[in-house]
Amino acid sequence: MRHNVQRARLPAPAVSGLRCELLMWHGRLDNRGDLVRQFGDSAAGASGDGALVAAAYERWGDAGLGRVIGDWSVVLCDRRRRAIVLASDFSGVRPLYYHHRGQEVLWSRSLDAMLVHVDANALDEQYVAGYLTVGGYPGRTPYAGVHAVMPGYAVRVTGDGAALSAYWRPPMSDGIRCHDEREYEEQFRALFRDAVSSRLQARAPVAAELSGGLDSSSIVCLAADLIRRGDVAASGLTAISYVHRGSRDVPFIGKVEEHCGLRSVRLSVDDIPLFAEPDILGALPHGRSRLQQSAAAVARHAGASAFLTGQAGDQLTGNWLDDSLQVTRPLRRGRLLQASRDALAWSRAAGVPAMWILSRAARAALPYLGRAASLYQTEDVTAQGDTSLRASFLQRAGVSQPDAVFSNEWMAARPWRRPHVRALTVMRELRLLEAPETMDGLDYGHPFMHRPLVEFLLSVPAEVACRPGEPRRLMRRALSATWPATLRGRRSKGLFGSSYLKAFRPLAAKLLQARRWLVVERGWIDRASLTSRLERLTRGLACQQHQLRQILLLEYWLCNRESCNSPSHTASSRNTNWKGDHHEHSRRLHDQPDKRRCVRAAGIGVHR
Repeated sequence: MRHNVQRARLPAPAVSGLRCELLMWHGRLDNRGDLVRQFGDSAAGASGDGALVAAAYERWGDAGLGRVIGDWSVVLCDRRRRAIVLASDFSGVRPLYYHHRGQEVLWSRSLDAMLVHVDANALDEQYVAGYLTVGGYPGRTPYAGVHAVMPGYAVRVTGDGAALSAYWRPPMSDGIRCHDEREYEEQFRALFRDAVSSRLQARAPVAAELSGGLDSSSIVCLAADLIRRGDVAASGLTAISYVHRGSRDVPFIGKVEEHCGLRSVRLSVDDIPLFAEPDILGALPHGRSRLQQSAAAVARHAGASAFLTGQAGDQLTGNWLDDSLQVTRPLRRGRLLQASRDALAWSRAAGVPAMWILSRAARAALPYLGRAASLYQTEDVTAQGDTSLRASFLQRAGVSQPDAVFSNEWMAARPWRRPHVRALTVMRELRLLEAPETMDGLDYGHPFMHRPLVEFLLSVPAEVACRPGEPRRLMRRALSATWPATLRGRRSKGLFGSSYLKAFRPLAAKLLQARRWLVVERGWIDRASLTSRLERLTRGLACQQHQLRQILLLEYWLCNRESCNSPSHTASSRNTNWKGDHHEHSRRLHDQPDKRRCVRAAGIGVHR
């Protein structure tokens, strides 16, 4: 499905009582009943979900958007403020892009579609610098002047420009206290059930990823049970698993399939490459994973209306091997003996010295030293080794301190909560959860990012969710009865690191033979450093592989864009700034025999 680019001129002042007009709504509204009750009889005129959201905004302003639960994006015409208002749900699942010029605002759910109307050759160096350091840049896209609506924010465009206003912020304190831990478990189960069931309301089958880990398995087990009992409208469930030879996940996937009585599809990364050079073409330099395309094809072949993932479960359910900043809490209360005992317990669980834990917690507990963001960072790309980035480029782009690209609102949380809120902030601001265009037409979503569940998990005491040697403590106690017995003892999950390395090594070897590198010509990357790292990658040596993958993807993306804009193409292709040629390129890929095999992946490794 192709998305249209819509446009509107900044409105004139309100006339005849018309103050707020709905221009676009795309999404799923999970709390319509609650909103109707809050409005009372005045909601009678709001015939659709979008109209109800527009009414909420007209009554409560930005706070009205904060009352909307679900995965959605909306565009409104606010005549009171003579503004166009664009907003996306708090997790950014439904992307929304916009471009402002003069008195006109253009927007689309598809970045690809926007490129027909803007100069796709004018790249945003701030985005590029962020992409090569932390994986992206909040609110920006690769194209100068084209912006992404940040999750949890409303963008108000007026004659004076665009202004951001946050309508949702994560909880910053342990606001939920229960006398009996079983109450936490009951609340978790109820909220998780709501999170899954709200995504199973269409009268059609549902597809869900199944990795054999606790997050995806919890979703699949609960969804299968809800469908079997007839508690939801969904008519069936297809699980989709990504596997490779020697994968430790396969036995657990099999146990979940058997437990749920599922018809499952397994896609092998040994047969379908994670990345291939022709696929690194599109609106974003992330590449178009053939595995993802195949999963979408399986879902559509099954007639699915929704596609569920277990993303964000790790961060939200307390899958922390080292959550030792919990020691800050007894330190602040002057309970030194308790703090020492807790530090020793975390030392044994995390394998770090107890004195280091106490020292770090003491600094975090102090009003001034505790404001140092470095205390809470889990990784720093620029500090891990050679990144090949030119210092002059980072300075020019204003990204000399990569972590500074994110907002620092998470610092308002209690010290022992800051790592959790920071992880959520990074995930949201990099838009890591947004629906890829390959999933267009499917209600793509993540039950663990159901907002009431997120707010609950960020509000329970940290030690309830995770204790030394007991990651996911609350989740295990609340959901283990829904899992097959084998899964209850699982502590770790298989990784795809070797598969990524297998996919990128040929790209690195080919790049070493190239005469020119666009990332070097543009002054972003140091050639000697990149050459050394590519050689180390091809030999299987340490090279800070994750960040090097970003450089490789960016280089091939630039090359493919340049090829599509070459003089050999027709004038019409050039006038569409490679957009039209990209659709033709995608069609050719779809027609290739190997792509047909991927599209027919419903017949690959079917387990009944």
